[in-house]
Amino acid sequence: MKKITFSNSKGGVGKTTLTVNVAQLLSQIGKKVLLFDFDPQSNLTNTLLENPIDTNSITKWILGADKDDLISTILETRISNIFLVPSYSKMVLETNNIVLNQPNSEFKFKMNLEEIEKILINKFDYIFFDTYPSMNTILLNVLLASDEIIVPIEPHSYSFEGITTMFKPYLETINNSKKMGINIKNNINYYILNKIQKNKLHQSVFELISQNEIGKKFLDTHIPLSATKQKETMLLKFATITEKNPIYKLVMELTNKGVI
Repeated sequence: MKKITFSNSKGGVGKTTLTVNVAQLLSQIGKKVLLFDFDPQSNLTNTLLENPIDTNSITKWILGADKDDLISTILETRISNIFLVPSYSKMVLETNNIVLNQPNSEFKFKMNLEEIEKILINKFDYIFFDTYPSMNTILLNVLLASDEIIVPIEPHSYSFEGITTMFKPYLETINNSKKMGINIKNNINYYILNKIQKNKLHQSVFELISQNEIGKKFLDTHIPLSATKQKETMLLKFATITEKNPIYKLVMELTNKGVI
């Protein structure tokens, strides 16, 4: 059971759309997918639930609760085979201050997941996390609990400096853990270019990537801007994703690379 995050510390790069559409395609082939909405804007929750309620259920996964209480937070959605732990508007405010005062606060979510992993493995094939677009204690918890981290990037906001600095707290936590003899792997394995257009600016981005060492981590699949607009419509209609859709190509590439 892989735990996967599309994450970027900038908003508007398409992480929620990528998350729900990849999950949707996996659900179409019979896979059961659990989504966690860790973004207080609740876009994922509002999309997938008929009547979303602003409840603090997701905070229990970080602050801690008994197994039955955690399982009860998992809800069915409007898409068959997709399940959701919904977001909570006060999540950041109520969770950050409490967690920060606890030892090993950045590992709370990871530890709580591991407590009931045997139950989740029997119920789900994949877990995806939709994250808050800013580095804080919650995002750090989610990243450290993830097996695979994929970073969506828009070419116009692209910079190598931004890539190396946006996950600095995550990388520092890994390095500090290694110094204490705890081996934690850096799971930022791939980057994906999203909302691509056929213009000189985006072409220059491709050339810059090919000349840089980090270019090896960029997926071959690019999501064009036109497809992004179609996906946002599809997200509301829950249409079947076909082989012509870039999301299909993305899932095939991720499968071939052993990500999913």
